[in-house]
Amino acid sequence: MQSVTEFEQERLFEVPEAAVGPPKTTKPPVLVMDDEGHWSRAVSNHSAEKAYYVRRLAEIIGTGMRLKWPGKLWWIELFAGPGRLYLRETDAYVPGSPVEAVSVKHPFTGYVFADLDPRCVSSLSQRVERPGVHVLQGDANSASLLDRVASIVPRDALVVLYGDQEGLDLGWDTVKFLIDRYPHLDLLLNLPVAGAVRALAAGHDGKAGAMLGHEAPLDLVTRPALSRGASLRDWYWRKLAAEGYDHINCVPIKLQGRNTDLYDLMLASRASKALEFFDKATSVGPKGQYALSLPM
Repeated sequence: MQSVTEFEQERLFEVPEAAVGPPKTTKPPVLVMDDEGHWSRAVSNHSAEKAYYVRRLAEIIGTGMRLKWPGKLWWIELFAGPGRLYLRETDAYVPGSPVEAVSVKHPFTGYVFADLDPRCVSSLSQRVERPGVHVLQGDANSASLLDRVASIVPRDALVVLYGDQEGLDLGWDTVKFLIDRYPHLDLLLNLPVAGAVRALAAGHDGKAGAMLGHEAPLDLVTRPALSRGASLRDWYWRKLAAEGYDHINCVPIKLQGRNTDLYDLMLASRASKALEFFDKATSVGPKGQYALSLPM
């Protein structure tokens, strides 16, 4: 995750074209040319932990809902990336979440992956090419991109939205559009609570407010009853509850080797079964450890 001074997120298209091979500098590029001749996203190990949970959840949903929603089970992923990750700490390549999602034992009826960077779109298109998979290029918060998603995914489908924003780039208005569009929508979101707190402390309240859906987000971090992070989380959860999302839980994704929360991996649904699936998917971590939810 970027520091406060880098809050205006480096978009993927700002990565130098000459970035080839594993990152070697103290500030490695977001994208690297990999051993397959395509682009991969350079990440830290905590991203692999998140990918592990997402893969488990996709597997559980695909298996558990295929008979109840035949032909109507869809996966939408914003900020999808190139479909492959380069782990800096271990110098290893692993599948990205789109490749994992389409590779589950019982695949979804259809998938829509979207990313802003044309290099990510090109690499991902080659990695997930198969019937029922749509890869779109565009800004996740733009009306044009959302209209294209809406034209592909049936309104009466059971939809999982995976919004894995890297900074504070998933606007509440985007989430609200999809909530209103799809009555059977489950939200699997990267909720960057810690990042939002740091952004507000650095004066970036505009972007934090757009992500949180609050006109004066600084007011949220001055409430004495809660810590700043808990206050932001409480606000977001209450906004979801107002939309009928009464079943919400999350697990903290921590900085590798430290007891520092980077963001929440959050599941919100109108159906209790989705929360059961999420709890099962996150009950055991990638190293066999038992995961803990965040208390509210």
